[in-house]
Amino acid sequence: MRPIPALALCVLFVPTRAFADIPCTPTQALANQNRTHMKHRTPPSQNPGMTLITVQQVIAATPASGVSQPGFKTRDTPLDPRELQVITLKGELWRVNIEANDCDFHLEISETGGGQGDDRIIVEIPQGPNFAAARTALLQALKANGVTLKAQTPLAQPIHVQVLGFSFYDAWHFSSNNPQRGHGHGSAQVASLWEIHPVFAIIFPQS
Repeated sequence: MRPIPALALCVLFVPTRAFADIPCTPTQALANQNRTHMKHRTPPSQNPGMTLITVQQVIAATPASGVSQPGFKTRDTPLDPRELQVITLKGELWRVNIEANDCDFHLEISETGGGQGDDRIIVEIPQGPNFAAARTALLQALKANGVTLKAQTPLAQPIHVQVLGFSFYDAWHFSSNNPQRGHGHGSAQVASLWEIHPVFAIIFPQS
């Protein structure tokens, strides 16, 4: 892992032109969504000292230290110091889901150059003004690639992507029987409960 260059910071924070978000009303009120504060943290206003990380490094990371504490699945403060990190990651986008309970965009991303059956991680873009630019950029990229967004949208061909956001451990899906992958956490290819959530910037580089 290494700090991301200043030039990349500038690119990631370039605003996108106006574009309507999809109509989506969450089935669960914002205040009642699990770990809602952690999932909707405000993007840093200044250079946050970001760390560049790979999909494989995320997959190899050990579970959050807080999983040994009572009530960890719903705790709305950091479970682990790693949840305080702002990270950026490149990879291949293979799937986009719209979660009915909170209207988040769930993106499944493999390592750069990875294939359809390779291990992935999840990154999520919530609703709200702080994340509107990232949601806009995703919708524009899908449209440009001829992809029609549905509740569950697997991609026949991947889209190169780079995301920026907070490290987050999705403790709700933790399972002591499978502490690395958990249960019910995305498709069968999702290999870690560590996510980037919320994502507040996204670009689609050519390579």
